[in-house]
Amino acid sequence: MAITVMEVLKNLPRTNCGDCGQATCLAFATRVIKEGEDLDKCPHLTGAGADMGQAVRAQQEAGVGRRRESLAISLEVLQEKVAPLDFAALADGLGATYGEEAGRPYLSLMYFGHPVQVFKNELRYPAGAHADPWDAILLYNYIASQGQEPVAGRWIAYNSLPNSVSKAKTLARLEQKLADHFAGQAAGLKERIGELGGEMVAVGEDADVQAVFMPLPKVPLLLSFWDAEAEEGFAPQAHWLFDVSVTHYLDLESMLFLVEHLMERLMGE
Repeated sequence: MAITVMEVLKNLPRTNCGDCGQATCLAFATRVIKEGEDLDKCPHLTGAGADMGQAVRAQQEAGVGRRRESLAISLEVLQEKVAPLDFAALADGLGATYGEEAGRPYLSLMYFGHPVQVFKNELRYPAGAHADPWDAILLYNYIASQGQEPVAGRWIAYNSLPNSVSKAKTLARLEQKLADHFAGQAAGLKERIGELGGEMVAVGEDADVQAVFMPLPKVPLLLSFWDAEAEEGFAPQAHWLFDVSVTHYLDLESMLFLVEHLMERLMGE
C-alpha cells in the first residue's frame, strides 16, 4: 500500500514550526507525497517518522502518488508563453546566444556555469548533466521575462521587493542553514566559492567572506558571510542580496529556487 499524505502527517511533530520551509506540517506532508519533497527537510523527525524516510523515497522514485501533471502543466504554459517570442531579438538582452537547428530557434546561455540550449519546446543540457524539471521552469521564466534591463551593480535585500513578506521567511531559513553549515569554516567556504566560479568581492560590508555568483547571465547573486564569534557571543550569519534589476528577469519563487540551488552546490548536497 502506498504511503499517504495523512500517514506522513501522523509522523510529523504537527507544530507548524516552519523549519521545513512550509507554513504547516500538512503542507509539508502534501509536498512530500505529491511533489517529491525530501522528508528529511523536517529536522524534528523521530521514531517511526525517521524510519519512514527510506520507504517514502522508494515510493517517490517509483512515481507513486506524485502529482506529476502540475509540473507538466506549468511547463506547457511557459512554453506557450515563449512560443511567439523572437529569440533572435531577445538574445543580447538575456545574455544569450541565438542559434537554429533544423529551422528550430534556440537560445544558448550559461546556467550555473554550464551551457544549456533552450528551444521553444525543449531544454537541452550538456552531456552528463542531471536534468531537473524545475530548471526548465526557471529558464523558461527567465526567457519569458524578455528582460532587457542592464545589470546595475546595486544590491537589494529580498524582503525589500514587493509582495515578498511571506516568502522572506523561507530565504531567512536558507541563509541560516548556510551559515550553520560553514560555521568555523570560512576557508572552506572560500574554496567552494572558487570551485563554483564565484568572484570574491568587498561590497560595503565588513563580512568575513563576500562573493558574487552568476547562475544566470543577467542575475548576479551576492553572498555575505560572517563567521561565528564565540567569545563575543555572535552566531554565524549569511545573507543573499540581488541586483536591483532582478525583477525584470525572475519572479519571487524563481529567486528562491536559484538561491536554494546555489546553496546545494556550495554545501555539496
